[in-house]
Amino acid sequence: PAATLAAPLSAAPATAAAAAAEPAAAALPSGVPSAPVLGGARLSAPDASVAVRATDGAAFDGSRAEAPAEANDGAGWNRASFANSDGGTTFYKARLAASNKPARVYSGGLALNESFESLFAAQTAADRSQFFVWTRAHAPTAWMPTATPTDADARDLARMIVLAAREAKTAKVELVLHSNGTIIFQRLVQLRREPEVRAALKLLAGSRVVLLNGMTHYDHIEKLGGPQVVQLAQASRMIVDWLDSWDALAAVVSRSARDWPTLPAQAWLAGYRMMREQLLEAATDPAAAQMSRDLETPWPARLEPVRLRLRAALARDSRDAGWREALLRRSNDAFLLDFKARDAAFLRRLGVTVEFVHALHDQLLNWQTAQLLMNRFGLATPEQEPRAGDVLSSPDGRMRATIVDGDHYFPLKQPEKLSRMLDP
Repeated sequence: PAATLAAPLSAAPATAAAAAAEPAAAALPSGVPSAPVLGGARLSAPDASVAVRATDGAAFDGSRAEAPAEANDGAGWNRASFANSDGGTTFYKARLAASNKPARVYSGGLALNESFESLFAAQTAADRSQFFVWTRAHAPTAWMPTATPTDADARDLARMIVLAAREAKTAKVELVLHSNGTIIFQRLVQLRREPEVRAALKLLAGSRVVLLNGMTHYDHIEKLGGPQVVQLAQASRMIVDWLDSWDALAAVVSRSARDWPTLPAQAWLAGYRMMREQLLEAATDPAAAQMSRDLETPWPARLEPVRLRLRAALARDSRDAGWREALLRRSNDAFLLDFKARDAAFLRRLGVTVEFVHALHDQLLNWQTAQLLMNRFGLATPEQEPRAGDVLSSPDGRMRATIVDGDHYFPLKQPEKLSRMLDP
């Protein structure tokens, strides 16, 4: 539908209705300054009947201190982790192979992060070393309070690329990215002045990046999708600004409660946590519900175990406030992305081959959305949607798009076809 033209909308869980539910006036503990007011929104007074919890300076996002770490990674895969740029732990899994081929790093979607489990399960033997990284808030990687998680994701991806080259002992690394992973990659390119990102991009030079069901954002392109999409972008920004403003106030109250413990301050903090969780739930419920519906229909028998595992993981994760916050903030980051033509040109100078895969029946991203990404990279596209099997290519062959008969979950539902595309 045309409403999905501004690609981040596919990931954006915030709804205009949720954003329009403005809280009433705040009642603050004595001596605490008034909070910023955003767009007329005010925080309602916390319910004094809420059980008081001791404040310890922890974040207000309600996330788990530690994400569950069940290991079900498949034959040949080993789980490991690295310290990320914010002092937390990012988990990944690796399957090493004695090969001179470039190591391959995978990064998946926004709500369903494990976009390649079917592919991994279908592989009988690896002809190269492979790595998959779990982004923050997707178990086993825990959520960390992060204002712009896409920036953090990009730095984590850079570290994963460097680590993959080191572990696999290869001079080059390939990327295979699905959905939100394509946004992370674009942000990675924009952070190229940072030393570790530069090192990662050097490993991609002369190599290949595959963008599956990709999206982009630049120059307020959400306007092309009409008022509904513009409203969604505004609602997303409003909710995130609201959280940032009130989290700053809550931090002040929390410090005050530690120095001068008072019942009103602790009651206000308890009420704020509850209100915050309710807002996140209202803002992200539509997206969580949509993802759940996407996983209701049975898949072919050989893929059913993957679908059932993903459905269980989604049910678990969607109950976590940290997962919901990550979903909201990453969606907002996508609306704020301003991927410049010069960013794409930089990749061309590096000699990176960029391959796009667009699914004809993508329920989240239509052809117009896919065109925006391809055109930004300099690949000419026809106005009308091509047919399944069509391949578009730049004159030098370094930009190529393949049209497939599938939907947004093409990597999960058609692993054999994806495998042939990755290794013809």
